[in-house]
Amino acid sequence: MSSNIKIKKICLHCRQEFIARTTVTKYCNLKCAQRAYKANARELKIQQSNSDQQTTAKETKSEQNLASYFELKTLDYLTVQQAAVLLNCDRRTIYRLVKSGRLPSANLSSRRIRILKRDIDLLFVVPEKVEDTIPATGVEIENTPLKNCFTIGQILNDYKLSETSLRSLIIRHNIPKFQKGKFVYIPKNLIEPILNKILLNEYCG
Repeated sequence: MSSNIKIKKICLHCRQEFIARTTVTKYCNLKCAQRAYKANARELKIQQSNSDQQTTAKETKSEQNLASYFELKTLDYLTVQQAAVLLNCDRRTIYRLVKSGRLPSANLSSRRIRILKRDIDLLFVVPEKVEDTIPATGVEIENTPLKNCFTIGQILNDYKLSETSLRSLIIRHNIPKFQKGKFVYIPKNLIEPILNKILLNEYCG
């Protein structure tokens, strides 16, 4: 049975007005329908080609980043961005490591932080026991009242430092320590100013 429906529509291909016999008709005739099909097929091929080009560009960028990684391995000082590339992490992670004191740094000026690559390497060094002694400094500290000292455990817990970072601070600043019983002590007046700078993000290494 033929349809009595007559609807004015605009052909989606040639943009000409025509009378449609159904509500779902999109094209004015078979030729326009075929041409529209071919145009859609071409568009899909173009989109696929663009997608392939983007994938190739990403692979090229990845290869460039890999080359940059090996170039960074030869540098002694790194920026925050370079350190992030070297560790394959976000810049915010580097800033957190610096702020916590786990990664020593130097502030050349506002937002110009430089990091020694060897300090990055130390993040992956398995620490020796913190109780190991450091070279004597000639300062007599064993008679310091224990109430004026931190234990190693107190520093690690209160200042959220790792054993590696604390050991690095002790060696870097030649801070003496001593052992009584099973605990190792460090005079507060020798290490507290450094720890406070770390908390305030003012520590420059």
